[in-house]
Amino acid sequence: MPSVSPFTSFSPFRALPVLGLACVLVLTACAADEDEPDPAIHEPSAISPDALVTCEETGDCGEPGSVRWSLPLEGEYVMNVPADGFDRNHMARLYPQDQLSDGEYRNSGAVVHDGVLYYYEHDRVRAVDLATFDLLWTEEVDPDQAKQVWGFQPVGDRLVMLTQDNREWERAVYLLAPGPDGLDWEAADLAVDTATADEVPANDTHILLPDSYEARTHHYVDVVTAEVEWSAELDGTIDPQALTDDTAFMHKTDFQGEGPDLIRRVDLRDGRVVDEFPVPDGLYEDRRRLSVSPDGSILTGTRGALDPETGELLWTHPENELSLSSRWTSRFDEDKPGLLHVQDDGDAWVLDARTGEIIDAEEAGENAPDPLPEAFGGRQLWYEDDFDRRTSDNHLAPVQAYGPGVGVDGEEDLLVELGAATYHLTSYRTEDGAYVGVYQACAPDGMRSAGWDSASPHRDCVAPRLFAVDYGVVSSVPQ
Repeated sequence: MPSVSPFTSFSPFRALPVLGLACVLVLTACAADEDEPDPAIHEPSAISPDALVTCEETGDCGEPGSVRWSLPLEGEYVMNVPADGFDRNHMARLYPQDQLSDGEYRNSGAVVHDGVLYYYEHDRVRAVDLATFDLLWTEEVDPDQAKQVWGFQPVGDRLVMLTQDNREWERAVYLLAPGPDGLDWEAADLAVDTATADEVPANDTHILLPDSYEARTHHYVDVVTAEVEWSAELDGTIDPQALTDDTAFMHKTDFQGEGPDLIRRVDLRDGRVVDEFPVPDGLYEDRRRLSVSPDGSILTGTRGALDPETGELLWTHPENELSLSSRWTSRFDEDKPGLLHVQDDGDAWVLDARTGEIIDAEEAGENAPDPLPEAFGGRQLWYEDDFDRRTSDNHLAPVQAYGPGVGVDGEEDLLVELGAATYHLTSYRTEDGAYVGVYQACAPDGMRSAGWDSASPHRDCVAPRLFAVDYGVVSSVPQ
């Protein structure tokens, strides 16, 4: 990887002895204009141009590692490397300058919904049309309220933003109505517990919010009107994917050991518990989490599935068949409710949700199910991957892309090394079926050094970018 000689920024010269001034001139190579790049700067990459670029212009759409689009980000940005060891990889992250401390705000994120990418940095949201790659708008949500953003998720045609007050333990839920020209927002008028949540239970029209961890009073909120349709004391936990249009499934743990753990059925018309049955052995393994299929016919735990009408255990998976870590996720296929997609940090399986059978893509041939975009992502390389951050500039650490069909069949791993402080945000599937990853980074020729006169240890980024990379994988059926 080419070496980096970053931009250098200087404050006006003060009165210096002649010898000291000469030393400064030698060290700076007489670079008096701070806007003039250092001749030895890192070479520009495909994300560098200070304007929208697309793969149509270069003719490499769909090629593994090609830049599908790159969009400059307006504003002042810095790159920060965590120093407290909280991040095991100590990877550099890109932050707006007013969010210098990575402990003060959570990382930026993005979701794709109805053909639009919503990229959020704290409470600032940008919308990008994924058909034209145009920046539709940039909006701030309640900018006068000091808060942290904990979660951001689409619900129906709305977006839900979960926040916590910076000064107190009060939380607020914002319901966002995005449009082609901007964003309207409204704060739900109720106290809720969102401090540890980045996603809340939801169906296509409502969200179900607990008001505190202890009381477990739940509020059923219409995301369009922001009205609370009912509130009820519900003893147990409800997971984000445990709602259908009319039913919620709740797990009730018996901490006293006096009886079995229970699964409770909640009628979403009024919040009443209408049924309950014991949790069958083998449904859970470590993590006790429930997901229900879109049609409500199958309820899954972390190791098995049951029929929610009868409580009958349908199947279980021994631990050695699905080697899941603490980072695994599962999701039903919205178009094919009988399929369950399981992802775990690069590994992905598709199961028949009623039998638990792992579907072999080679055996299924043309009938093999397409993976979900959530199965594609990117991970930072670490010592064992021949990128030693103890001796290398970790701002330039590449990201290793992963997903079904990415870097397989003897091909080299797909590395995203187009910028500095590169970070994977989300993935999506294009209209022609191509899988694409969305990243943020500083263009490599837009790094400014933390020089001797710098006011902070953060590296300035004068060319922040939001960009997308083709994984070189195409689904069998276009969207």
